Amino acid sequence: MRFISINPSLKFSKCHWVLCSLLLLPFTGHNQYTSGESYFGANNYVEYIVGDMPIIIVAPHGGYIEPETLPIIGPHQRDNGTLVTSQALVDSIVAQTGGCRPHLIINHLHPTKMNPTHDIDSAAGTNLDARQAWNDFHNFIEDAKTEVTDESGKGHYFEIHGNGHAEMWTEIGLGVSKDYLNDSDSVILSRVGLSTVKNLCTVEGADFLEIIQGPTSLGGLLDARGWNSVPSPSNPAPGNGGFFYAGWNTWLHGSRYSGTIDATHIENYYAFMQTASRAQYAGDLAESILIFMEVHYGFLLNCNTETLEENTNDLTPIIYPNPTWGVSGFQLLNGDNVRQVRISNAIGMEIERTLDPSLIFLKDADAGVYIVSMDLKQGFPVNYRVVVR
Repeated sequence: MRFISINPSLKFSKCHWVLCSLLLLPFTGHNQYTSGESYFGANNYVEYIVGDMPIIIVAPHGGYIEPETLPIIGPHQRDNGTLVTSQALVDSIVAQTGGCRPHLIINHLHPTKMNPTHDIDSAAGTNLDARQAWNDFHNFIEDAKTEVTDESGKGHYFEIHGNGHAEMWTEIGLGVSKDYLNDSDSVILSRVGLSTVKNLCTVEGADFLEIIQGPTSLGGLLDARGWNSVPSPSNPAPGNGGFFYAGWNTWLHGSRYSGTIDATHIENYYAFMQTASRAQYAGDLAESILIFMEVHYGFLLNCNTETLEENTNDLTPIIYPNPTWGVSGFQLLNGDNVRQVRISNAIGMEIERTLDPSLIFLKDADAGVYIVSMDLKQGFPVNYRVVVR
């Protein structure tokens, strides 16, 4: 299934997978997966929840399991909150896309027992079960990458971590260190071929500075939603602040060396992932990722299986058509149930508000992603992401 300009009435089929592996891993043969199902490696140490969209979410440091049979391999502690935040992130993406599911790979081992963000000898030592878990973790990632590449041609890998730096920000790592981010635009641009988004910014032609620190960068989108982030327009460079710019996995699984899967290392500020704020943060991070993918990859990520005819028989308002081209604009169906409509651009700036739901929205609008928020007469809001080509 290709997520470029998809009609939202299409229903996506289950995926057929071709199992592949890294050159340094043993070949494991052929397998078939079902979207939404969990698959486990040896001893249930690693879990792969299969997706059907060009987004891969990876949680390497949230595991709790500490088997006595596995030796302590290093001092790295859990990134508290990253496992549940990753699961909430996936749930929010599913909800916001009408059922599209990202791929999710989880290491359930405590990182002192197996740390899959390093080479196998550093991560697992000589213990055979730990080494098997490392292999399972990276083989599952390779399986997800193969499916994304086969079905969509390109995609993005997001690795979820946590930080407690004094600046209280989420750090978006794309393989460009603070020394370069603190320098001039020309110096930053010189790093495009060495970044983890090389394919996106060379083959696909995306603006590297925009991807790094612009309003529609992941940091920019998060920051616009109230979550302090770097790089972003508010914090274009970390200065002397804490900043982690890439990990072993993002180098390995991103596009710096080959392939069409780009990668982002997300160091989420720990307080954003605490219980009181987690749901809102995960929802805003999900929306930011989806807008980032739609703006920079050209995907319309929508798995709504209802047809237009089915929607007109429902009280739920719907924007149609989505996406749209040229000057045709969008119409609101079932608008009698709507009290007010607010339209914002991708970075959250309100550009239109109306009490008349019969209007055609975004006529003659510039190409891009827009958020249409509707207050219903029952008192609850409905939000849509709409795309102008």
